[in-house]
Amino acid sequence: MKTLALALLLLPAFGIAHAAETIAQTRTIDPARSQVQFVVRKFWFAHVRGTFPALSGTLHRIDTHIGADLGRVDADLAVAGLRMDDTGDRARALGVGFFDAAQFPAIHFDSDPFPMGELVAGGTLRGMLSLHGERLPVTLTLQPSDCPRQPLQCVIRVRGTISRSTFGMRGWRGVLSDKVELDLRIVLRSSTNAASSALRPEAGDPVS
Repeated sequence: MKTLALALLLLPAFGIAHAAETIAQTRTIDPARSQVQFVVRKFWFAHVRGTFPALSGTLHRIDTHIGADLGRVDADLAVAGLRMDDTGDRARALGVGFFDAAQFPAIHFDSDPFPMGELVAGGTLRGMLSLHGERLPVTLTLQPSDCPRQPLQCVIRVRGTISRSTFGMRGWRGVLSDKVELDLRIVLRSSTNAASSALRPEAGDPVS
């Protein structure tokens, strides 16, 4: 009976410790400081540029139980948030020939597991990109960190190129290049802020 009573007393403490461990394994992308920029060549000498602000999602560290330190990224964008210098270009980009924001309002990327060390030295980031109603594999490049001692404290840069026709975006084929260059700038919220936010009770939750 004493053993059972002790186990029951330890259950709440175990739950708190488990929650803290889970929180430490996940870092949230800060939408206020993260974004995706794209560039498409126009008439082979000019460029059309756009920015999606408010990139959101998570960087999750995976416990492999074999000592490998792996991570996985999940990221989301709202297509309607697109910013471009020319209002006409923005309207066309959000239209049927390109992003078709009315029918496909969101873009999602979920990566394959990758070595966390590549956040320092750079490396390859593979995953699935959901865009314009298609979900296809893409290969991006993690750039070497500007602060190798604390890579999670600095901007994480990811670059790559995709074919827009592969994702069904075939508008303006005689005007714009098929290749779209991507530049992701990812800033993570601090683990302290993430932990306090995750432990804060939601509205209507009981407060002990």
